[in-house]
Amino acid sequence: MAVTATPSDSRLQMKFQTGFDENGNPVVKTKTLNGVKSAAGNQDLYDIAQGLAGLQVHNLVTIRRIDEVELTESI
Repeated sequence: MAVTATPSDSRLQMKFQTGFDENGNPVVKTKTLNGVKSAAGNQDLYDIAQGLAGLQVHNLVTIRRIDEVELTESI
């Protein structure tokens, strides 16, 4: 029994350090862009995240691409 993985959705997630808590630990907030085309290139998404980060007040900490796939049984 074979399984086929079909790309269904992607998201671009960016984490920003917004300050420090009372213990001196960094506070990180997450911004997620949904509906990213699964065919989009990694370099393109990275460049977009860098461009968007330049519009933010806080420092960009992490860029993450989250891909979802639909698994179906192949006959």
